[in-house]
Amino acid sequence: LIFSLLWGFSGSLKLTDRIKFGEKVEEFNVRISLPPSGGYPLIDYEVRIDTGDWVLWKQRVPQVEIETHKVVDTELVIPTIDTVRHEEVILSWLHERRPFLLCGPPGSGKTMTIQAVLRSLPDYEFVGLNFSSSTDPQLILKTFDHYCEVKKTPNGLLMRPSQINKSLVVFCDEINLPALDKYGTQRVISFMRQLTEQGGFWR
Repeated sequence: LIFSLLWGFSGSLKLTDRIKFGEKVEEFNVRISLPPSGGYPLIDYEVRIDTGDWVLWKQRVPQVEIETHKVVDTELVIPTIDTVRHEEVILSWLHERRPFLLCGPPGSGKTMTIQAVLRSLPDYEFVGLNFSSSTDPQLILKTFDHYCEVKKTPNGLLMRPSQINKSLVVFCDEINLPALDKYGTQRVISFMRQLTEQGGFWR
């Protein structure tokens, strides 16, 4: 419960604010066992599902040996506490088939993080879309047409990935860039909202 509360309310906050939120949770909590005080904030712990024990995230950070010629590889990810826990949160959302937003300033590793997660999941196909001021819903529709197929079912038309037994993940980068129309809306963002809220679109 505490772990879910911590990530549910402070997962999108800055690290310093997450630490402060964890301190407040510790102040108000009176019945649920918390990790032993060892100089680490609450955000640095995870809960093992099988045992219910609090365990430091840093225990899951692997030691890596990097070969010299791979140092300049743009796909190289050095595991840290942040990358490990962020990847775990993303994995949880992906397994639940839920849409989510990765927030952060340019260069903070949003694309790198999602790509690192999906490389470890062979059942997912990754498609990256870079938005610009001229992006409209047609970009997403063309992507669906390229990577998906439409089947007739008793419940109507169903769009599914062309590759059997694979799920399609569409990563939209720079979603703040599309220009506003005369009504003050971003059509592609409204279309994405319809997809997530209604589970489809009119064809």
